[in-house]
Amino acid sequence: MKKIIGIDLGTSNTFIYVDGRGVVFSEPTIVALNSKTKQTVEVGYLASKMIGRVSDDIEIIRPMRRGVIARINPTIKFLREAFKRANIKSVKNTTLLFSVPSDITPVERNAYLDVGKAFEVEDVVFANEARLGALGSGTSSKEIKGSLHINLGGGSTSIVVSSGKDILVSRSSYFCGNLIDEAIMRYLRKERHLMIGEKSAEFIKMKIGSLEFTPENRLLEVPGRDILTSLPHNVTISTNEVRSVILPLAEQLMNHINDVLIVTPPEIASDIQENGVVISGGTALLTGMREYIEKQINLPVRIAPDPIACVANGMRTYIKELLNN
Repeated sequence: MKKIIGIDLGTSNTFIYVDGRGVVFSEPTIVALNSKTKQTVEVGYLASKMIGRVSDDIEIIRPMRRGVIARINPTIKFLREAFKRANIKSVKNTTLLFSVPSDITPVERNAYLDVGKAFEVEDVVFANEARLGALGSGTSSKEIKGSLHINLGGGSTSIVVSSGKDILVSRSSYFCGNLIDEAIMRYLRKERHLMIGEKSAEFIKMKIGSLEFTPENRLLEVPGRDILTSLPHNVTISTNEVRSVILPLAEQLMNHINDVLIVTPPEIASDIQENGVVISGGTALLTGMREYIEKQINLPVRIAPDPIACVANGMRTYIKELLNN
């Protein structure tokens, strides 16, 4: 029987799924390399702990950008170590299934094929990450009924309308968790003259980031470096300040969702009206995200079970379908 290994190689986190074993690897998509020898020092969670805390001899790399491979060699090094940790002795002569954004280009697709060649795999196949997210959230591929699934990832967002096994409409949006982090960093640099790192920006997003207006307006003290003096400095930022940063980005997302709904066939639109919209991915957990989308499109919206691992969980169903064909 053909062996298939599913890889959700995300900008923020990577999940590896092996049929019969389930998810065997789930860690941040980060690799630390020795800048002189190019040898792998650490990957995943331990590599993420090194960010901003090591000398120039160690290069911390995020090999994925906007949901696709940005640097091939670090990606290969990352996966090689991930396979070891997952006790996958060899992927030679297996099929690698990669989850990819809706609008992946031929050049980006070739990067995944190059990774497959490096591991001497038998074949490389691709699946729409939003479609996998839909399967992971419990949407049946056997029932001929329309559904709308939005996978809000760390590096990109995929929006897909499907019916059974068929993808009817598929779009991508640059709205993502990393985009929010970058916007928070820009805001603090421009308006508060404070330099912070990406981990601090992510913490702000998770702690007080929201798309809901709240009279409570929670406060958070943020440490960083003052741009004017270059000395350590703290500022206090509020929930509503962070909301004002995130809201313009979310409006771009809504433009893409509305574009998808406009071209959705009427029969499928009525199914979506009845069944609602499912969102997954780590950014789906942003406070007020579900309520914001629901209010904007006037359709019921629910968060998928285990939204962060939803795509990886969907690989279980997808791989079974591949093996049965």
